[in-house]
Amino acid sequence: MTVITYIVPLLILGGAASVGVLLFVLWRRSVTLGGPEVVGFLGVAVGATTWAWAYALQLRASTLPAILAYNDLLWLGTGVVGASWPIFAFAVAGDDHWLTRRRIPFISGVPLAFAVLAISNPAHELIYTDVALTTGEVVRSTVTPGVGFRAFLLWSFAVDIYVLWRLARSVRRSTGIVRSRRLAVFGAGLLPMIAGVVSVVVLTGGGPRIDFTPAMFAVTTVITGVAITRYRLLDSIAVAQDHIVTHLSDPVVVVDGDEAIRATNEAATRLFEEDDPIGRPIDETFHDQPALVESIRTRQSSGTTTVTATVESAQGDGEQREENGRQGSAADRATDGRRRNDREPTARPRTFEVSVGSLDRTDATVLVFRDVTERLAAERRAEVLNRVLRHDLRNDISVIDGYLTLLEEELSDSRSDAAREALDVLAKRTDGMLSVVEQAALAETLADGSPEFKRFDLTTVVRERCEQVRAEQPEVRLETSLPDDAIAVSAVAVFPSVVDNLIENAIEHADDDRPRLAVRLDADPATSTVELRIEDEGPGIPADDRAVLVGTEPSLENANGLGLWLINRITTISGGSVDATDRDGGGTIVTVTLPLAETESAPAAAEPTA
Repeated sequence: MTVITYIVPLLILGGAASVGVLLFVLWRRSVTLGGPEVVGFLGVAVGATTWAWAYALQLRASTLPAILAYNDLLWLGTGVVGASWPIFAFAVAGDDHWLTRRRIPFISGVPLAFAVLAISNPAHELIYTDVALTTGEVVRSTVTPGVGFRAFLLWSFAVDIYVLWRLARSVRRSTGIVRSRRLAVFGAGLLPMIAGVVSVVVLTGGGPRIDFTPAMFAVTTVITGVAITRYRLLDSIAVAQDHIVTHLSDPVVVVDGDEAIRATNEAATRLFEEDDPIGRPIDETFHDQPALVESIRTRQSSGTTTVTATVESAQGDGEQREENGRQGSAADRATDGRRRNDREPTARPRTFEVSVGSLDRTDATVLVFRDVTERLAAERRAEVLNRVLRHDLRNDISVIDGYLTLLEEELSDSRSDAAREALDVLAKRTDGMLSVVEQAALAETLADGSPEFKRFDLTTVVRERCEQVRAEQPEVRLETSLPDDAIAVSAVAVFPSVVDNLIENAIEHADDDRPRLAVRLDADPATSTVELRIEDEGPGIPADDRAVLVGTEPSLENANGLGLWLINRITTISGGSVDATDRDGGGTIVTVTLPLAETESAPAAAEPTA
């Protein structure tokens, strides 16, 4: 019996094992076709199977044409394996800089080119010459290797050595499950390398040369399949790669289960002090962002959390210069272009809202950085401007009000009804302007998204507001129905302004000189809610204003001022709702519903009277 007697079954079994592992992986694991690891693995599995079975058939063939036909098929499998193995290994090792559009054709194109040369060898004889059929114990073909074959061997061994070196480096710099993945792939790649050396060096004399490499590549496929199923090789790497949108304007970073950066898109490269963040642990990369590191470690299996991070980055500088260039003249754009070429972008602190979430069916974490630097700066500028405007308006209105008081004293004996009416109108206008300034201040407290909450005794708040109305506006016929017990609610700190606005609106829009108003407060322990009802006998609320008050129309375009919008907004943020219905016989009933606060050992504090 010869070596061929044993190698042929081994080749057939190895090819079958490759096919079986490939089918098992595609059936058992949810993988996305398109990632470099997936494409590389598929190429290695299909190529190794083709190589192994073609070699087995060639060893059993007895005619020269059949041997040469199987040899062509063998070279096709060899080329596919040679093109796929580096892609798979570089992707697993984290050497994504090798997987670019410029480098992949070079890495994968060379072995495919050698395969094409081998198949077309009769036309040029660069791969082998002097093909002859040798009979003996077994029928074999003998050839004289050409310069192309020697170049192919040198290329193959050089690439394999470099790929294994990169894998070894990646194993040393990783830990945990990531190291196990890379170690498995390193071992899977080392076996064919050893088999190739043995086939070329050790078994060159004393009989026909037998190539054990295709059988070992079949073993490689099996080992890789085990790594895929045991260590989720294609889950947190290939799927993560597929989910990164390369041309997304927002920076995207994928962190693997071992807390190391596994992948980034092009927009994320400007976030890092070093050019290549791949493989670096998050503790090192985000050392000045402990909140971001903690959110990665504590991220939930579903949903996302948002963390604010400030990074020294050139992110956005290029876009800003490009925008400036478009707005300037041709000469300015040319000068700006020379400056861009002559000077590197200056890193500056930029603020990002980072969305942290899990990648479905993997142990990977996806970070999406949204640059909010300009937005926050604009909000700060608007806040300062609003405060300055309110301050200046309040001062000017105070001056106007002072002069109005002086004019009222000077014209107190005047018999001119027109003058007195004009002074009344001006006084009401200044009061209205002051009210707008105060409402604008309230709106600003709600605009930042995190208003302050307080615990109130709503009974005390409503009672004090009603007593204030009776004292300051005795012409108002105010009826109240308030409980003796305290009613505790937790609401936005400015909630008492809702009570003020509702009462003032009812009085202001009343038709009668002596408006009638009813205020009622009822708590319902069964629903854990409290209702504040304010009933008037006025003309009713216009449809546009009513829509703003109850929240069905959030726009202020057709509404009358900020007051109604503020009532709804403050109540809604406090967890309540507003409703408005027409009253029988004329008038409106406005009902504000709030949830009762949870019981505390200490009584709720009442808001002091304004």
